[in-house]
Amino acid sequence: MSKKYFRTLIMLTVLFVLAAFVLTACGGQQAAETPAAEEPTTAEEPATAEEPAAEAPAEEVSGLVGIVLPTRDEPRWIQDETRFRDALEAAGYQVEILFSQGDSAIELSNVEQLITQGIQVLILTPQDGAAAAAAAEAAHAAGVKVIAYDRLILNTDAVDYYVTFDSIAVGAAQAQYLVDHASGSGNPLYLYAGAASDNNAFLFFEGAWKVLQPKIADGTFVIKNSSEAVALQDKLDLTRDEMGQIIGQITTNWDFNTAKSLAESNLTATTAADKGDVFILAPNDGTARAIADAFAADADVSSYIVTGQDAEEASVQYIIDGKQSMTVLKDVRTLVADAIAAAVAYLQGNTPPETNTYNNGVADVPAKPSEVIAVDQSNVQAAIIDSGYWPASDFTGLDTMGEAPAAEEVSGLVGIVLPTRDEPRWIQDETRFRDALEAAGYQVEILFSQGDSAIELSNVEQLITQGIQVLILTPQDGAAAAAAAEAAHAAGVKVIAYDRLILNTDAVDYYVTFDSIAVGAAQAQYLVDHASGSGNPLYLYAGAASDNNAFLFFEGAWKVLQPKIADGTFVIKNSSEAVALQDKLDLTRDEMGQIIGQITTNWDFNTAKSLAESNLTATTAADKGDVFILAPNDGTARAIADAFAADADVSSYIVTGQDAEEASVQYIIDGKQSMTVLKDVRTLVADAIAAAVAYLQGNTPPETNTYNNGVIDVPAKPSEVIAVDKENVKAAIIDSGYWPAEDFTGLE
Repeated sequence: MSKKYFRTLIMLTVLFVLAAFVLTACGGQQAAETPAAEEPTTAEEPATAEEPAAEAPAEEVSGLVGIVLPTRDEPRWIQDETRFRDALEAAGYQVEILFSQGDSAIELSNVEQLITQGIQVLILTPQDGAAAAAAAEAAHAAGVKVIAYDRLILNTDAVDYYVTFDSIAVGAAQAQYLVDHASGSGNPLYLYAGAASDNNAFLFFEGAWKVLQPKIADGTFVIKNSSEAVALQDKLDLTRDEMGQIIGQITTNWDFNTAKSLAESNLTATTAADKGDVFILAPNDGTARAIADAFAADADVSSYIVTGQDAEEASVQYIIDGKQSMTVLKDVRTLVADAIAAAVAYLQGNTPPETNTYNNGVADVPAKPSEVIAVDQSNVQAAIIDSGYWPASDFTGLDTMGEAPAAEEVSGLVGIVLPTRDEPRWIQDETRFRDALEAAGYQVEILFSQGDSAIELSNVEQLITQGIQVLILTPQDGAAAAAAAEAAHAAGVKVIAYDRLILNTDAVDYYVTFDSIAVGAAQAQYLVDHASGSGNPLYLYAGAASDNNAFLFFEGAWKVLQPKIADGTFVIKNSSEAVALQDKLDLTRDEMGQIIGQITTNWDFNTAKSLAESNLTATTAADKGDVFILAPNDGTARAIADAFAADADVSSYIVTGQDAEEASVQYIIDGKQSMTVLKDVRTLVADAIAAAVAYLQGNTPPETNTYNNGVIDVPAKPSEVIAVDKENVKAAIIDSGYWPAEDFTGLE
C-alpha cells in the first residue's frame, strides 16, 4: 500500500467523521490556506516540513483551530501534525500548529500566541499536565474552548473535553499479555513506567497493576527492580500517592536513553537467579526497544517478554524480528479524527459526545475514549498492515509469519540506507523517496543506520539479500562505508552516494550532492562582504571530522577567507592550527584535518555551544567586540550564536549557517543568525531518484563534475545552492514554497 493511498484513506476517514457537523454549518468566513506554524523560539532543534502542498482555492470555513503538540523530535507528533493539517484544511477550516519542544514555558507562549491570532478552539497535548493548567486557563479566559489531546490537563476547570484512548485499558492489555505468557511460579518481573509529570503514566500503571497484582500475590511473578512495588504488592487498589512512589522508582521519563540506563542498572544490581526467563512491563514502544536491547545483551537473560504501546514502525519491526513481544495499537488516525470532530462541534455551537469522564483533580472532564488493540506476531499483519496503519513495504520479514503481500509489477528494486531516524531531515527524505519511487512503480526498501557504521553494513547486506539493483547510501562515516559499498558492488548493485561521499573505494558509481565547496565559499563570502577595516576577530567552526562534507565546506570557506586573513582583514581567535597555516591558500587534507580537529562541532548543538563558550572564556575582551563567525550549519549556528549573544564583551556578530532549517530562518528574521545556505533537499531527492532510475533502465546519469574520494574520481552533477539572509529570505524561502509564510513571525 502506497503512502499516497494511505494518506487518502486517512483523509476519507476524517472527512466522513466531519460530514455530520459540516452539513449543519451556518456558513463562515473566508480564509486562505494556512499550513502549520512552527514555534519560533525552539531554535536549538532542527525542524522539517512535509513537501509543501499545492496552493488550493480558498474555501468557506467556520473557524480557526489552534493546536499545540509537545515536540517535533518524535515521529508520532510529526505524523499527527500532518494528519491534523490535511484533514482540517480539506474540510475548509483554518489551523495553526505549534510545538512546545518539551518546555512548558514555550507551551504557554504558544497558546498565548494562538489566542492573539483569534483561535476559537485549542487542541493541546500538555508537556506537563499540571503546568499546562495556566495555558488552558488563559485560553478559557479568552473564550476559547479547550480540548486536552492524548494527555489530560490537570488541576483546573478550564478543560472542556478530553480526547484520549482508554489509558487504563492500555495498561491492562500490556499486563494481560504478560499474564497470558507466564506459567508456573517465581517468574522474574521488571516494572517500568512513563514520566511522573504525565497523568497517562499513572493511568497506564493503574491498569497494569490491577491485572498484575493478583498474579504477584499468588506467586506467579516476583518483582525484581522496585522495593516500593514490593512493599505494596499485597494491595490491589493503590492511591495516586502510592502509585507515585512506585513510578518515581521505575520512571523512564518516556526517554530511550533513560530507559536503557535504568534497565542496565537494574540488571547490574540483580543476580543471575533474578534473570533467566523474564517478564517486563515497558510503558511504550521507545522505552520497550531500549529495555529490550539492555536485556538482550545480558548473558544471564535466557528470554524475555516485553510490552509496549503506540505501534511505532521501529517496534513493529522489532515484533516481526522477535525482539519485542507486543505493542498496543492506539490508532492515532482515530484519535485525530475524534479531536477534529470535537473541535468542529464546538465551532458550530454543539457539544461532542461523552461516554466517560476523567477527574483531573478539580473537574470531571467529559471524554469518549477510543479503543485499543494488543498486537503481536499473531495479528501484526491484520492489525497493522491490512488496516493500512503502516504499509508492508516499510518492513522486512513479514513473509516468515504468513502469506506475504502480493508483489507489485515493477521494473526494479531500490535500497536506501539513511543515517538516522533521530533527525527530522532524514524522516522527510524517507517520505519523499518512498512516495516518489512507489508512485513511479518501483519497489523501495528504506533502512536507517542510527549513527552506527556496523548497522549500516548490516543494512546493506540485508538489502543485497532482498535483491536490490541500486543502492542509495548516505554514509555515517565516509571511510567506514567503503565496506558496505564494496559488498554491494560485488553483488552487482549500482552504488549512489547520497549527500555524503563514500571514501577510499572504487565501488561508488555516482555521487548526488550539493556543491559543498560552493556552500563553504558562500558562507565565507558573506563574512568578507560584511567586514570592513582590519583586525576583525574571526572564529572558525567546522563539522564532523568523519564526514567528507565537513572538509569540502571548510575547503570552500578557506579559499575565500585566507586572502583576507593574510591581508589583515580578519584575525583568527580560536584555532592555533589555523593561525599556523594562515599564510597558505591551498591546504592538504591532513592540514585541514588538523584545523578541523581543533574546531569540530561534530554537527552537534551542545558540542558547538560548549566549544563556543570555551573559546569565549579563553579569549579577552579585546578578542571580541564586533566578531565574525564561520559556523558550518544551522543547528551549530544557532548554538554558537546563543553563546556569543550571551557574552557581554561581544558587541555584535555575523554568523553563517546552512540548510535553511525553519528554526534558523526564524533566527534570520529575528536578527539572531546572519545567513544560511539553502540546499533544497527536494531537488537532491529528485536527483538521486533520477540517477537510480537511469541505472535501472540501463542508462548513465548525467555528469557535470567529479569528486575524488581518495581512490577514484566519482561522477556527479551537484545541485546549486543559494545564500539567504534578510534581504532575500522571502523570495528564496517563502515564495519558492520551501517553507510556508505561516510558519514564521515577523516577516512583515
